[in-house]
Amino acid sequence: MAIKYIITPQTAAHHYLVKLVFTAEASSHKLTLPVWIPGSYMVREFSKNIITLGASQTSQTITSRQIDKNNWLLEGLTTGKDVEVSYSVYAYEYGIRTAFLDAERGYFNPTSLCLSVAGYENEAHHVQFADLLIDWQVACGLTVDENEIFTAQNYDELIDSPFELGAFERLEFTVAGVSHYLILSGTIPPFDRERMISDMQKICDYQIKLFGGVAPYSGYGFILNLSGEIYTGLEHRNSTLLMAPYYAMPNLNRSNDEDYIKLLGLISHEFFHTWNVKRIKPQVFTPYNLEQENYTKLLWWFEGVTSYYDDLVLYRSGVINQEKYLSFVVDNLNNVYKFAGVTEQSLANSSLTSWIKYYRQDENSPNSIVSYYVKGSLVALCLDLLIREQSKFSLDDVMRYLFQQWQQNPVGVGEDEIPALIKAATGVDLTEFIHLATETTEPLPFKDLLAKFGLNLTEHIAKNHQDSGKYTTQPDLTTAITSATLDLGAKLDKQALGYLVKNVYADTPAQKAGLAAGDLIIALNNVKLTNLDKQLAFVQPNEEITLTLFRQEQLRSIKLKPAPSVATILNLLLSDANLLQNWL
Repeated sequence: MAIKYIITPQTAAHHYLVKLVFTAEASSHKLTLPVWIPGSYMVREFSKNIITLGASQTSQTITSRQIDKNNWLLEGLTTGKDVEVSYSVYAYEYGIRTAFLDAERGYFNPTSLCLSVAGYENEAHHVQFADLLIDWQVACGLTVDENEIFTAQNYDELIDSPFELGAFERLEFTVAGVSHYLILSGTIPPFDRERMISDMQKICDYQIKLFGGVAPYSGYGFILNLSGEIYTGLEHRNSTLLMAPYYAMPNLNRSNDEDYIKLLGLISHEFFHTWNVKRIKPQVFTPYNLEQENYTKLLWWFEGVTSYYDDLVLYRSGVINQEKYLSFVVDNLNNVYKFAGVTEQSLANSSLTSWIKYYRQDENSPNSIVSYYVKGSLVALCLDLLIREQSKFSLDDVMRYLFQQWQQNPVGVGEDEIPALIKAATGVDLTEFIHLATETTEPLPFKDLLAKFGLNLTEHIAKNHQDSGKYTTQPDLTTAITSATLDLGAKLDKQALGYLVKNVYADTPAQKAGLAAGDLIIALNNVKLTNLDKQLAFVQPNEEITLTLFRQEQLRSIKLKPAPSVATILNLLLSDANLLQNWL
């Protein structure tokens, strides 16, 4: 028995009309829409976008009623006959996790559009489109027949297969004998197609070889929408949805490598999830419960290890050089350790509370949470170096072992199983280190570990919280004394009129004076604020200043004593290139 969805885009209204067809096996059936999408750990309540829902059978209206926020009950059905359920879904959210539709483009994850039928989850699910705009194409990782009907073997495969609709550009390439493709929509600038495809081939080829040389899919799609200012992605079993600014595409002058490499890092990250999350996954995700939060302490492994490998793969595959890679390591160190949150939250807790904290960050987040992505990547770096130091193996061997275990029995990784798995793969017992790194907020032993691989880690006073440190091979550059610069202790965004306060950091002059997120600072000592750094240069340490600002539409002033930054910055110096070869 198969489930069928016939989807009609109504571009002007930003609606998808969905007709769900199945054969009744009972007098009543329950329909359910997920409340979250795997890979993005926040309850998003997709059912809020369903506008109307009705059902009929053999031209007779049947009873349909919503029984809670994401479940509907159909009653009075005649068994053995087809049921048609019709509903409309509002879709106007740019992103990668939900659904969007206008006259230029459409995309959706089936978690936003496709109701499941209780008891039918393991049946085949078909998707067909009606009344597409004349020049629109459809891209999806599902198999498609000559009638343009897409087929998933079950509901789990369906919701793991996003759809892209529109007049997009498609570029194809082959890796490991398997077809891969890049779908581009949005603002597509003139760009170096040959370079882009060549680099993507290198990334895919390296990762496939890392996990044994055989791709775990019959085809793979990178679906990239070029719009906005953010870089973001969501992994799926044989595809990924990506968003990036159009200026991240490699220009023909090779003058935007910083943005382009950032895009390649995103692509590398989401592709690595093909193994680490989409195959190897926490035991509590096997299977997913899509009606409520699924708690795990292991996001530091599944996102953190993936974040470690994303840039490392760029280096190993020859896309970036060693110096660039080590500059990313320094960035990650500083983006964790210069904020107070690293002393307030453990990685295990960060994973458990992602549903309410990481995906719902506010102005106080830098002071209270730590990223299981970034700190997780640093823990993975430590694991790699510790394994290399104590054995002939590396973290690569652990990843291959985990994938082999999944192939033999895909039950998932237990919450406290990582140390045993590492020991089974390498013979190295890292139980104590993993407890320290994930269950406590104790500092990690980066300095000693990196020194054993030819890198010296030094600490200096930062100019402000936005400093990111540096990697260098020149000793004099790491010992230079930072000039005395006064710091308010807040993250500020330059506006047409003054500066908008985004975050206030713990134990800084800004926090002590009561500065708050959302304040718009317009004057310093009664002079219009046009360039904060240059105007602060005329202030002496601990000299009291007056900031004039708007808060909730009211004009206020506060007294504040700027002080030299108390934030520390980490720099990395190459001391022994031969030792470094034992890692890189």
